[in-house]
Amino acid sequence: MKKTNLSSDLVVAELSVKVDVNANVKIGRGGGVHKYQDCPNYRYDNSSWGSPNPFSILFGFTLVELLVVIAIIGILIALLLPAVQAAREAARRMQCSNNMKQWAMSLHNFHDVNNRLPLQRNKRHSQNSKDQWSANYVLLPYIEQSGLFENINSNTSDIGPWQLATTIPTPKIFLCPSDIASSRNSGANNYVRQPGNLVICLADGVNTLMNNSQIGGKDGDLSGRLLFYWNVEKTFDFCTDGLSNTIVISESIVSESIGSRIIKGGVATTTTLDKGNWVWSPNICKNLGGSNGTLTGTVSTVNWRCGRMLDGRVVYTHFHTILPPNAPNCTYNSNEDAHGFYTAQSNHTGGVNIGRLDGSVSFVGNNVDTGGLPDAKQGKALIGQSPYGVWGAMGTPNGGESKSL
Repeated sequence: MKKTNLSSDLVVAELSVKVDVNANVKIGRGGGVHKYQDCPNYRYDNSSWGSPNPFSILFGFTLVELLVVIAIIGILIALLLPAVQAAREAARRMQCSNNMKQWAMSLHNFHDVNNRLPLQRNKRHSQNSKDQWSANYVLLPYIEQSGLFENINSNTSDIGPWQLATTIPTPKIFLCPSDIASSRNSGANNYVRQPGNLVICLADGVNTLMNNSQIGGKDGDLSGRLLFYWNVEKTFDFCTDGLSNTIVISESIVSESIGSRIIKGGVATTTTLDKGNWVWSPNICKNLGGSNGTLTGTVSTVNWRCGRMLDGRVVYTHFHTILPPNAPNCTYNSNEDAHGFYTAQSNHTGGVNIGRLDGSVSFVGNNVDTGGLPDAKQGKALIGQSPYGVWGAMGTPNGGESKSL
């Protein structure tokens, strides 16, 4: 291939192109007219910065084009991130439901071995020991946690669940990954925690067994209503409504701190709950939930909702099928044994997971029928069908209701 004079010829990619260096050329889309010699980026030979390179004129991005590309990428990311988050939440919700299935299976295994169900509050070593250990404690050997069970029992002192070492971890079966607060294993002021999201159903029985006036046929006795009760053993035969029609477990949010004002995990206090004659008003509790996701009025400075999964008191390991899912928790004072309404709560969108006695799990929305939330009659007067709609009917083991989810 013949080379031409470098002053008038351009050699590009082994091709000779005749170029008139004195000719005028228009540079860019709106640029002026220049001679090739006036372009400082052009090369005048094959190896040095001198010869004209027309390709540098033809290619490039304007600022507008660059901004358009960035905008398109931003839109694609904005569309993708919600889908990724939704997929992650669906996986977390599935993990919670799997935990409930395992818990329900452990309950059946316990029943097969002991011919009864756990108590609401269980003793550890003897009839004289503290009876504030939850059903979760006695179920530990049936969920492959025999080591933890033996570790707790190795302490021969008469201790309660609040006296455990903070180093004892919570088994993952009791935790829902949607609740970040549940991963915190220790609290302020040396308050011992083994947080857990799984809560056991106490139907529509509000009183929480503070003293002997609530057992043995006395005014506050709910032993004929609840599947789990203090010092009264039950079997599956007590569940005359059917195992598939009875909720046994759900989930709730762990308080972020003592005195939390957040509806999910916080506990409101109000003396107006205690109306006397074993009658309680759930609407009072519901109205304590503010529109901004926080509780109005005063809050408990003692109760740490779901803060100890081995503690059998209601605030820690139980819930009622009275107020709808994700409604407030309320009690009439800050005592850990105080009467009140405790609800199922979760960070899942629109509701909570519930587990039935037959081991099946489903999702219940926040707008489930609660019968208009009439006043809650308690004690021996609490018999028959629940007044709290489908939600209350599914919580009672022997209410005789035909309603189901």
